[in-house]
Amino acid sequence: MIKRVLITILLALNVLSGIYTPSITYAHEDDFELNVGGTLEEQLSQLEAEINAIKNQKNNLQSQLDSNNYLISGYNSQLSALYGEVELYNKDIEQTTLEIQQLEISIQILEEEIAQKQKEIKQSESNIKDLDKKSILRIKNGYMNYRIYGNTDPGTTVFVISDINMYFKDSQYKELIQSDTNDLLIRLAELKNLLNIKKESLNEDLIEIARDKDIVEVKQEDLSKKKEEVDIKIAAYLQEVNALVNLNNSTQNQIAAFSQEEIRKNAEAERVRQEIFNSFTPVGQGEYVLSGKYIGRQGATGWATGAHLHFSVQINNAYYNPCNYLAGGVCGGNGSIDWPVNPVMYFTSGYGNRCYTWNGTPYCDFHSGIDLVGNAWNAPIYAAHDGYLFKGVDYYGALYVIICETTNCGVGLKTGYWHLSEY
Repeated sequence: MIKRVLITILLALNVLSGIYTPSITYAHEDDFELNVGGTLEEQLSQLEAEINAIKNQKNNLQSQLDSNNYLISGYNSQLSALYGEVELYNKDIEQTTLEIQQLEISIQILEEEIAQKQKEIKQSESNIKDLDKKSILRIKNGYMNYRIYGNTDPGTTVFVISDINMYFKDSQYKELIQSDTNDLLIRLAELKNLLNIKKESLNEDLIEIARDKDIVEVKQEDLSKKKEEVDIKIAAYLQEVNALVNLNNSTQNQIAAFSQEEIRKNAEAERVRQEIFNSFTPVGQGEYVLSGKYIGRQGATGWATGAHLHFSVQINNAYYNPCNYLAGGVCGGNGSIDWPVNPVMYFTSGYGNRCYTWNGTPYCDFHSGIDLVGNAWNAPIYAAHDGYLFKGVDYYGALYVIICETTNCGVGLKTGYWHLSEY
């Protein structure tokens, strides 16, 4: 008793201090041997303490895993929002880039128009100069023609110099200057003026578009800075998420290791339970019951994943398939003993070697009985045959009943009823 208490205290201290870690070096399932001394009850007590320690470690790790997953979920929500913000910035930057390109094209078009108007103005100025030269030349030529071939006074050959102004006014000047040259000069001057006005207007448009371009470029630079800030936040969140994911992977590996150790300990506990059932020696005389007597209710006490009855059959301390001894029913037997559950709603696990998944870990073992589920959580359980009834509680807290054909339970038929909610 003192040894059991000391073992329990040491294991509890190890769990609280975080020292306890499972060994994950396993023997073959068929070679399981208990490495503790003492009675079967002391062995069960030590196994119970070790299994509870493993459960505590797994629960702590699972709590950490759940906490990390909660943080990751929060980070993912924030990342989703940030990614949406980045996408908006990208769209805005893309839009401003297109606006800048449009403005640059407009500037290029205006510059070409201004250059064209400048060229036209120069051409107009050149034309005006040419016409000025031609006008002066015409005047000179007219004047010279007049001096050489002009009118003379009737009856004489002497030039009438006093009539020269009237001559130019009435004939040559009006014909050559007013009707031709001056009109061209005026039109060219008007065209030059219009071209200058258009050039000034284009220059004003150019200044306005250049100002718009500067504004858009400032806006784009501001968007790029904001996007860069969001990218930095995203990188920080991703770093946190990756760290938590790596921690979760490590934690899951630890949980898997504890689960493997838990499977081993449970296998050892099952072996001890079988030994207890095999070597069950009543301390006192049990109550003699007849087949069909109510002996308890279906439950999930002890190591059970749900309400059911684990029913086993031994003859002369050797296990046999209960289906071979039951009278008909869901597993097809034609024996003589009655069904302990009536009616049976589910036949969940058969007798013999089986493989299943426990806490996400595949596992195979030898099932020493059959698992039955009644039509209600507390479905009544009945004695399957006549015999002496004994009650007990295993180290998991499972309530059980053993009915023996003889008083010492060493020979003859013996049946076991496990996980009862009451008896």
